[in-house]
Amino acid sequence: MELDDELYAQITKHSDIGEHYFVEGKFRKALEEYKKAFELIPEPKTVWDASVWTLAAIGDSHFMLKEFVSALEYFEKLMNEYEEKENPFIRVRYGECLYETGKTEQGREHMLAAFKMEGTEVFDNDKYLKLISDLI
Repeated sequence: MELDDELYAQITKHSDIGEHYFVEGKFRKALEEYKKAFELIPEPKTVWDASVWTLAAIGDSHFMLKEFVSALEYFEKLMNEYEEKENPFIRVRYGECLYETGKTEQGREHMLAAFKMEGTEVFDNDKYLKLISDLI
């Protein structure tokens, strides 16, 4: 099932603006745009691919803002409701959020799973790769 072309264009417009802000390090502005994009996605949101990338972008923006509890909520939703367990980026960021919220061992398990899928390339911070170095 595909989104209507006009609606898809509106969603991607907000996502593209969000990406622009994200690259510039303006994570709060990026977050606003990603949320606008997500709000446009029709129910049930779980059937649309656009939901996955907008939720991941929202979660990632929260992560970059060091709002780890909020970020964790989005990545948990992606892992559980959207069943994105095979997406290495979502898996590693979920593990990092778990780690940052005090769930160290759970976090390490998910980071290791992401490493097994994608190797070191999925890690954008050596801090987290070092956390699983004894497991690889």
